Amino acid sequence: MTIPAELKRSLKRLREVRARRPAEAQSLALAEWRDEMADVLDELAERLLFESDREQAATEAEAARAQASEIRARLG
Repeated sequence: MTIPAELKRSLKRLREVRARRPAEAQSLALAEWRDEMADVLDELAERLLFESDREQAATEAEAARAQASEIRARLG
């Protein structure tokens, strides 16, 4: 099976964003990173080959955005 070029690009972006995770927990930088991860996961949800994988990516994107909101709320 050949992996579509768009999916390869999205997976590469996921690895790049994941590698930039801030070390400091509960920081504004972490909230911004979680939002960026959510964007990447949404992109993947459109490009993954299997429905179950697309659903999981979309669910993880929602959770990442919720976590980013919680962090921002705690920080005021």
